[in-house]
Amino acid sequence: MNSASDGERPILVFIHGGGIGPWMWADQAASFSHDFAVLTPTLPGHHLNGQSSFSTHTGAAEAVADDVGLLELPRPVTVIGFSLGGQTAIQLAASYPDHVERLVVVSSLTNPWPCATALGFLAAASAPLSKPRRFAQAQAAQLSVPEGSFEDYYALSRSMSAPTLRRLIQANFSFAVPDKVLSSSRPLLLMAGNKEPARLLRGMEDLHSKVRNSSLQVHEGVGHGMPLAQAGLFNTSLRHWLEATATA
Repeated sequence: MNSASDGERPILVFIHGGGIGPWMWADQAASFSHDFAVLTPTLPGHHLNGQSSFSTHTGAAEAVADDVGLLELPRPVTVIGFSLGGQTAIQLAASYPDHVERLVVVSSLTNPWPCATALGFLAAASAPLSKPRRFAQAQAAQLSVPEGSFEDYYALSRSMSAPTLRRLIQANFSFAVPDKVLSSSRPLLLMAGNKEPARLLRGMEDLHSKVRNSSLQVHEGVGHGMPLAQAGLFNTSLRHWLEATATA
């Protein structure tokens, strides 16, 4: 994770998705580190040494805040999160409103599903099935994981415990946007591809309608995994929005 100690440049915090690692932001770190301090924390339950487990979005937000030293940073940050990381970014803004000045949510579920608990237990029961390499390759393809990052993805998929996977899935499908975020005036960018699941798109459209200072970008021909699959398009879109919402 890069340093934000210089205090001069704006700070971007990129939060990876569930079952992926901070390495998913390699292209973004390279693209934005000239103008921004870039921080890429690791979500609980995603350390290869098993030193942590995922519990709730509130716990994940606290862990991210500790990881980046949020309370000690010289200025408020812009938080960008993908999928589960987007939900965690929302929770981070709700838990630490004075420390998050802008929010970017990419390809995240924003309305709870009634079957979240059942899906979590099903995922835990199916956890052994995710260990074979072929299964991991199929999952990685859906997320557009680059070939050079597959071994990192596979190592993480093999290391995640069934309880962590269950809680992660339950949290993902039961997430509801806190009122503090719905009523906030901070700039919010919602970004997704038009090939995302219809329920995800409806949820992001609904969130856009409720937050007055929000923008919604739905990119044609893009599915889940836009920061990896279409890094150039993602980076350009994000940079334009950062420039448009920058404060003096």
